[in-house]
Amino acid sequence: MAILNVQQIKEINEQIEEIGKAIQPNCEIGAHDKPSLNTLLKAQNVKKEVVYFKCKREYSDALVAHFVKEKGAIKNRFHKNNQSGIFILK
Repeated sequence: MAILNVQQIKEINEQIEEIGKAIQPNCEIGAHDKPSLNTLLKAQNVKKEVVYFKCKREYSDALVAHFVKEKGAIKNRFHKNNQSGIFILK
């Protein structure tokens, strides 16, 4: 993982707090842009509720990794690296 400065750590912690309010154990989490993800979910007939969060591209992998390791979330199969949004499937 890259070395982060104080400002970056502060921004990541703020996003972790925001996402942490919505996520529960055994939810699926990933990073993907919203329009493409909506198309993929419709094509695969996924009926789960989707919650989106905006983030910086550089932070998306760190945020997903945190929730997979620390909170017991499942990394979704549609996850992509360096995306501008985080999604949760409930």
